[in-house]
Amino acid sequence: MKRTVAFACAGMLLVLLLLGVAGCTVTPFDGLTVEILDVGQSDCTLITTRDAVLMIDSGTVSQRHTVQAALEARGIERIDLLVLTHPHEDHIGNARMLLEAYTVGALILPPTQTDDPGYRLICESAERCGVPIDIAASGDVWSLGGAQLAVLSAEGVGEDPNNGSLVLRLTFGETRFLFTGDNERERELLLVESLPAEELRCDFLKAGHHGSADSTVAELLEAVAPKHAAISCGKENSCGFPAQEMLERLREYGVTWHRTDTEGDLCYRSDGQRIWFEE
Repeated sequence: MKRTVAFACAGMLLVLLLLGVAGCTVTPFDGLTVEILDVGQSDCTLITTRDAVLMIDSGTVSQRHTVQAALEARGIERIDLLVLTHPHEDHIGNARMLLEAYTVGALILPPTQTDDPGYRLICESAERCGVPIDIAASGDVWSLGGAQLAVLSAEGVGEDPNNGSLVLRLTFGETRFLFTGDNERERELLLVESLPAEELRCDFLKAGHHGSADSTVAELLEAVAPKHAAISCGKENSCGFPAQEMLERLREYGVTWHRTDTEGDLCYRSDGQRIWFEE
């Protein structure tokens, strides 16, 4: 199913006048910008084109100020698509705030069943604010200005919500970005087995599950063949992420990686022909 998002991003005009809080400086840019925000041991990716805004996950509630500051610094008042990959607090913690404080075009949710009260409140906020809720299915595509967001897989395995994370591919021109949420080995292997290699091939990979040892497995790296990888994890986190085994796999496959715990916000740009990391 293909869907088109209507845009009304007047607030984005302020982008020419403001500086970014970290990572990306806010400068005139006609391409695609992907920012992995430094939200500690949680997840929030801010994606902008000249006329569209996409957010994948929203970080934990303790990082509310960080998320708000990033949006305010960029003059963003509207989020065209807010996608929550799975119902864990470190990914959905600021969703209610975003729905109630900003104009959100649509809320995209996984088909995961959960009794989590926080997740239920998010759905209630969306309904109260008049934000359409789409339950994602494999094959869904949304047009975002010059980019396209596709759901490669929405079917999880097992009972762990991590392995029910939406798998998303963002395409801009000839460049591709892959987001796998908190999926780990079992689901990653299923992706490799069930999807054609050309569907998974991407220039950029957001490392799975904050860089855990049981994610971003060799089989996935072989199929995706990314040049770049970004790791979202908290400084001196209790989980020990990113795991050394995972970093070794990235090194073995010749992937250049950056990590939020030591570098802060991570900024990637695409002009439709190539992707680069902005220092």
